[in-house]
Amino acid sequence: MFTTQSPMNQLAALALACTCAHAMAQAPTKLPTGDPCTVVPLAEVQKAFPDAKPGVRSRRVEQYGSTQCAYSNTQGQVIFAVEERYGSNTAKEEAQGEATAFLDPLMPAAKRNVRYETLTAIGLGNEAVAFVEKGDAKRGILGDGSLLVLRRDQHTLSLMSPVLPQRERAAALKVYEVLGRVAAKRLD
Repeated sequence: MFTTQSPMNQLAALALACTCAHAMAQAPTKLPTGDPCTVVPLAEVQKAFPDAKPGVRSRRVEQYGSTQCAYSNTQGQVIFAVEERYGSNTAKEEAQGEATAFLDPLMPAAKRNVRYETLTAIGLGNEAVAFVEKGDAKRGILGDGSLLVLRRDQHTLSLMSPVLPQRERAAALKVYEVLGRVAAKRLD
């Protein structure tokens, strides 16, 4: 489903798969209703990623209570993904857990090198936490990674992009802020 061509893209796919690691360790929870590909409409995705094709829903983790949608570019590389689920972790705990997919497990200090941002401009009234990091072996960050976790009560949305770290960090966070406002409507 998430076909990748390079090790960096494989790492991005791993992060997408790791998103559900917490759910696999727990009993299945209720599955969110609706299509995860409607959380952020294609027109909004294309404003941030002009070559994005329509999202494709993956059903491989639905048995664990999570829905996913991936948007690819014209070369077939996953450039943006959405995941929706219910759970008890805070947005920051979710972000920290997902960041481990990009971190050197032999370098404990790597966890402290990820810069987490609370995005208050999304206007959720609850939680919105993001990170955007370029791969840097000296810092223990094995590959590019970025994520926004939105949470209201038990309802959680994650927006992910393996290509946003290639942009300037502030610009990448702005993309998450804009797309996060759109996605937050799903939590109302």
